[in-house]
Amino acid sequence: MFQTKSYDVADLPEDELRTLIGTFFGHIIMHYGMWFTEASMKLGAAKALEFEHSVAQRHFKIALTRLAPHFNIEIKDGIPEVLLRKSREELLLLLGDIAKTWVTGDGLWFQAIEGSEGMDTAKLVNDSCWSLFARLEAFKIKSFLGTETEGALEILEKALRLRVYSSLNAHSAEWDTEGNLIFYMTGCRVQEARRRKQMDDYPCKSAGITEYTEFALGMDPAIITECLWCPPDRVPDKLFCAWKFSLKK
Repeated sequence: MFQTKSYDVADLPEDELRTLIGTFFGHIIMHYGMWFTEASMKLGAAKALEFEHSVAQRHFKIALTRLAPHFNIEIKDGIPEVLLRKSREELLLLLGDIAKTWVTGDGLWFQAIEGSEGMDTAKLVNDSCWSLFARLEAFKIKSFLGTETEGALEILEKALRLRVYSSLNAHSAEWDTEGNLIFYMTGCRVQEARRRKQMDDYPCKSAGITEYTEFALGMDPAIITECLWCPPDRVPDKLFCAWKFSLKK
């Protein structure tokens, strides 16, 4: 009788077990994201965000308790002790590296789809992702800020500085004479890299309009977003994009 190699987990050699551990970690991330995406499509973004917020708090606590001992990570009051021992400067460095890891994934996804399906399809997928991610960011940051008593635009100005992208790119904000918020991106890792290579700016206006509009609406439905300039527009030297936020009259 023909015998096949056993692929029971308990029979795998150590090197294959290590590979499978990495695969399983990937499954956690992908399956979690699929639940959120499908909930958004079937129930709407607002409902999906509420569910995700509830699930994330419970899932993270369970995962940390179950997995931390495997990596000799001690937990104190629900937080890894290694984080409690880090200085302010070390925490900021870690935050920056997490943000860089996030933006690397964003870029690799874009390049993979662009290389196979072309720029237009990659931009279409990119804009769709930003629509949902911006709402997710807004929801999380609102929870982080807690109950704010300031006006919608004042809260938005704080929130814009807490976005994952803002930890990577230099930015500034000002108020015009009519009390509207003007937000400038004065540094951009993606565009700066392209300019160093003497490439044209990446035309990110469509994604930017989707992203900033959805983020502002997620902070307050009364906020109106207007793009002042963003590539492929001609932008002022040493600037990258500018956005105006106002309130519905």
